[in-house]
Amino acid sequence: MALWRVRAQVDDDPGRLARLASVLAARDANVLGLNVQACERGPVDEFFVHAPAGVAAADLEDGLTAAGGRGVVAVPADAHELVDGPTKALVLAAHLLAHPDALPQALAELLGAHEAGWIGAETSLTGVYTGDPDVLFVPVPDGRAVRVARPGMPFTMTEAARAAALARIPSEAPLPPPASTGTWLLLADGTEVLVRPGRADDVEGVQRMHDRCSAESRRLRYFTAIPRLPRAALERLLVPRAGVTLVAVRPDGGIGAVGSLLHTTEPGSGELALLVEDAWQGRGVGTAMLRRLGSLAQARGLAELRAHVLPGNRRMLGVFDRAGLTGRRTFEDGVVRVSVPVVPSGAPRRCA
Repeated sequence: MALWRVRAQVDDDPGRLARLASVLAARDANVLGLNVQACERGPVDEFFVHAPAGVAAADLEDGLTAAGGRGVVAVPADAHELVDGPTKALVLAAHLLAHPDALPQALAELLGAHEAGWIGAETSLTGVYTGDPDVLFVPVPDGRAVRVARPGMPFTMTEAARAAALARIPSEAPLPPPASTGTWLLLADGTEVLVRPGRADDVEGVQRMHDRCSAESRRLRYFTAIPRLPRAALERLLVPRAGVTLVAVRPDGGIGAVGSLLHTTEPGSGELALLVEDAWQGRGVGTAMLRRLGSLAQARGLAELRAHVLPGNRRMLGVFDRAGLTGRRTFEDGVVRVSVPVVPSGAPRRCA
């Protein structure tokens, strides 16, 4: 026996379901599940049927087409697809509350899709449907979107509505924060540095770090050799409304580096910035902080990381390379713009 997932678009008239069921019965196929979905061109009946091994997809498709079905498609199914739809949706919703970044995988599971993944912020969306009926763009309230593909089985309006409802859940959950206690970084010379989230009470420590930085280091970071940032600006930097800032705490308790990931106004994009005081440059602190910020970008579902670097700042460009944040570099308005695609934290998978 084999399990099949069968869909047929039908006319909305009395007796249509009986005609389709009789075709399946004639082939000794047992209907294990049925649901009716809305489509622009009429209702779509979806069956999960258990049929003898000798019954092929073409047998089911030809029979249902002869009975009045249109766009009939039969694909192999798996027993896990028989889980009650509302139950599956509730389980996925609960998972998303704890893991908002797992939306692509949840949508693939909900829709039985072959692939799903975040799309870049530059992609233009004109609606949920695209020109390809086997591809669905699912917008997320924060401006991003997930591209879902299921070759050979077009998406219905009902499925689009289900996907949109599931996609709203991550916006209600808090963004995954970095570990509140931070992580210890062991430098090549044996020195231990604590990398942790910035706090409002770090302002004085960061101001003292700015005082220890050379004018050239401040110029390369801020594009001007300002002596120090105003207190209000530092407070916004350390506890940003949209993003996260990390600080590296030296063994003596002072702050030796500050790195930020700030969400930009373009959906799915984040801006990276880093300042390491002169005495700690070249020791691996900046590389480790950028790697950590790249991981946080994955967890937040960002599609692209950006940074703006002065052309002469070869050391900073080298830190990006060592951190694995390699991508396209262009020269715009007198600065080097670094654009790095973010690899999703969970690769799209095929659902059986």
